[in-house]
Amino acid sequence: MELTVEIKGNSRVIHLIGNMDVHNTHRVEQAFMDHIRKATESNIVLDMSNVEFVSSAGLRVIVGSLRVCKEREIQLKLAALRPAVRKVFEIIDMDSLFKIYDTVDSSLQ
Repeated sequence: MELTVEIKGNSRVIHLIGNMDVHNTHRVEQAFMDHIRKATESNIVLDMSNVEFVSSAGLRVIVGSLRVCKEREIQLKLAALRPAVRKVFEIIDMDSLFKIYDTVDSSLQ
């Protein structure tokens, strides 16, 4: 899994590329937490347009990120979830925990 970051206004956009599974969640989790801890922006957007699969380990990382964001008073937003990934969030009712946007641009408004 690859991760790139850009700052857009008052948002830190984290672009994820690849699958969030047991093989790479430790590295992704560490990178997420590093970016959350050094963020000065009030929003973090996870661009998931290039994520085709999220395992339970990946979901744990995202929920853990939400907890740390709340502690730091940063709003965590999810953007551009592929249909299969969005369905997982809906099935386990995690879509009620997160603000989910159709596109990165709509999450920035």
